Amino acid sequence: MNLRLIFVLPALLILSGCLRTANRSASEPSSTNGTGSGSSYAANAAKITDACTLMPADLVKKTVPNADAPIRDQILKRCSVSNGTSVLEITLETGVITPTDPVNGAEFVPGLAMGGYLERLDPKDRGDTYLTVILGKDPPGLLHVEVAGHDGKDHKDDAIAVARDILAHLK
Repeated sequence: MNLRLIFVLPALLILSGCLRTANRSASEPSSTNGTGSGSSYAANAAKITDACTLMPADLVKKTVPNADAPIRDQILKRCSVSNGTSVLEITLETGVITPTDPVNGAEFVPGLAMGGYLERLDPKDRGDTYLTVILGKDPPGLLHVEVAGHDGKDHKDDAIAVARDILAHLK
């Protein structure tokens, strides 16, 4: 009887581990279904011809009050708005090699597609920000959000809010 347990117990443990791994994989979002951190964001971003269609109007009003009409650059898939002092700019890069390592000193921001890296543009005030979001690796893609308020306020949350809004439209 004890001899049978020696053979049966390890087999049960291995089977249990396989079942647990299969259940965990089935419950985690996949990289292609739009709910995970995958390349569907990059594939959908590649279809965008005018980045200004993704610019969130409510966040523009909050971040750049009284902004002028957006400036479009369809070749670079860039859109920027300014009120003469503050600037909000978004850029989509698709089909390019996607760097996964942050710029030296950048802060990792989880929960944005495959992750984001936030850089502080002003070393003194540290309020103006540049956020790079990795949309996917296959196909590759990046989203850049720059908020330069030139007002001494921390615009980290503004940049992240803009990125989240854009990601919701790229699902």
